[in-house]
Amino acid sequence: MPKLTKDGYEIGSSQGPVIVLHKNKYGDTRQKLLEKFRNILAGVEMLDTRHMNQRALRRGTHLEHGVASWAQEELEIMTSGSVKMWEPREAFQRRDLKIASSVDRIITLEKPVTLNDGEEAYTFEGDGICEIKTDFYHSGKPQPDWLIQVHHQLICTELSWGIIACLDQTGKLHFYPVPKDERLIELMLDNYADFWRRVESGEDYPPSVDKQNEWVDITDLLPKTNQDVVQLCRDYLRASAEESAWRKTKAEVKDNIVVVLDSLGVDLAKVANFEIKSVTKSKPKKEMVETGEYYDSLMFSVKEVSSE
Repeated sequence: MPKLTKDGYEIGSSQGPVIVLHKNKYGDTRQKLLEKFRNILAGVEMLDTRHMNQRALRRGTHLEHGVASWAQEELEIMTSGSVKMWEPREAFQRRDLKIASSVDRIITLEKPVTLNDGEEAYTFEGDGICEIKTDFYHSGKPQPDWLIQVHHQLICTELSWGIIACLDQTGKLHFYPVPKDERLIELMLDNYADFWRRVESGEDYPPSVDKQNEWVDITDLLPKTNQDVVQLCRDYLRASAEESAWRKTKAEVKDNIVVVLDSLGVDLAKVANFEIKSVTKSKPKKEMVETGEYYDSLMFSVKEVSSE
């Protein structure tokens, strides 16, 4: 979907999550967005400095039409009725709120469809929004910024529900229901009003506190997961220890075999039913350089700490 909104004068649906969540995975922050709007209104020419993966953006643009068509067909199969989709060519605006939205698809369901979000089932019928996503790092659930983005569109279109159709890295198509959440909308509008107040007053946001560095006790939440996470952590640490031990053993055995073949002056050896290759080749050194593009990378660790 091409960008149809006007920066500096209206908050777009992709900017809403930055304001509400304070930042996004591309390095955009609400303070940077605030400064961008101020500069635009002051007539300062702005360069796009976002660190977005341009290949992923192009991929999403090219795949959007195919995913939308596939989603339409799957929904027709699920409902046994006709499903109409159309792509708006103009932004939906709420001038009273100074927000606007470029909507991927407006969808009309002839018959109701029931979708589950993992906790509750929702039934939709009639007109709504279909947000198209291609997520090649998908974790099986909609991202928080997607939900805010769709609610931004619901505010602008005055529709009451949306569906996220997401193509993941395995080629699977997921449907996620987005019923209108008035509490979330109230939170969003409060943040938008505060944003515009800061644009006009010149007041900056306070320094953000990085909550990612805070440890959250999930003990009381575990019954909802149906998983014994404590045992999973123990198994992970045990497997990691065994993996480390075997990696060390493997390296030592390899070194011993290499020494034997070197002493014999043999590169390719046969013994019993084994074939052994130990060939040394010169390879050019390669320098790793930054491309300016970013991708999602999972940082994961498990560490046992003292209970004292």
